[in-house]
Amino acid sequence: MFSTLESFDTKLSADSVEWCPIDNFRDVFVCGTYKLAEADEDDERELTQRLGKLYLFRIQNGRLNLLQSYEGAAILDMKWAHTRICNKILLGIVTSKNMLEIHELVDDWNPTLELIKKVPVEESEETLALSLDWSMGNPMTYNCEVKIVVSTSIGTVCIFHLTTEGVEKLRSIECHDYEAWISAFNYWDSNIIYTGGDDSRFKSFDIRVDTPVMSSRTHLAGVTSIHCNPRQERSLASGSYDEYMRLWDTRKMSYPLSSKNLEGGIWRLKWNPFDGKHLLAACMYGGFRLLECENFENPQILSEYNEHTSISYGCDWSFLTSQEIVQRELYYDMDQQVALVSTCSFYDHLMNLSIVEFS
Repeated sequence: MFSTLESFDTKLSADSVEWCPIDNFRDVFVCGTYKLAEADEDDERELTQRLGKLYLFRIQNGRLNLLQSYEGAAILDMKWAHTRICNKILLGIVTSKNMLEIHELVDDWNPTLELIKKVPVEESEETLALSLDWSMGNPMTYNCEVKIVVSTSIGTVCIFHLTTEGVEKLRSIECHDYEAWISAFNYWDSNIIYTGGDDSRFKSFDIRVDTPVMSSRTHLAGVTSIHCNPRQERSLASGSYDEYMRLWDTRKMSYPLSSKNLEGGIWRLKWNPFDGKHLLAACMYGGFRLLECENFENPQILSEYNEHTSISYGCDWSFLTSQEIVQRELYYDMDQQVALVSTCSFYDHLMNLSIVEFS
């Protein structure tokens, strides 16, 4: 069951929310936005300019507190590194201007984001960087040198190596005939990535070679969301415009373990960071869904959230425990298992903060 705590007008269309997983900052999250604005008539380069805005929030004294906002290119996806990297808290952002940006969260008392690295994803400036993921999504790992995968509007995925010296592009792999909507690492084997494209293909690659390990046409429309389970090895979820969420065993990728119609094109799937048994799904024209996947062969919809009036694009779980949620005066029953989530939607430019109660 969802209960809305607060709503925030993001002004521009909201498409991405991500909670910080790092201790002492697990009450911090970001929201990214996107807008197509008419360009100046004298600008002959293109008819539109893609603009965006980033918001940094913190939960303080039981309320949503805006810490920082700034304008830039349209933000198409964001991910926090799940552990400190060389003692830094990092946020990766991909934008409509073919850029991978690395931001650092600084200042313990009044956190802000500072841009520390920025690199083009592909050679063409017209390319949109559509999604990203870090190789160390399993929070039990730690390394100063990690990899980032970025998918693009020209059907490629690009592998980057983040080191203490900077960001190095390792390779670009041609994966899909059309937009590569999503890319994700196998958190239990960082040599393996998964990709999904508008050609309805769901693929996996070993990043040390160019040919796919697996190529599936199980999805009947564009593959838009993939998330490796950070708590349960060999568990993977994928989603598509065909409205079906599919669960996979990464040892047997020829067919899914199960599929579930969520009654809306699926844009994002997020595993619960604590138990790896619950999924949060952004279902575009179908609102948001909470699924219980303890039995991976028979997932169940526990609850629906329909407080957004436009395309449901972004969703994420807070890393705060039930006890910490009560301590922050967001909920008052210590005996009830709850989670804190953020959701956002496009044309109504709305970001909601909600409590989820588990039965």
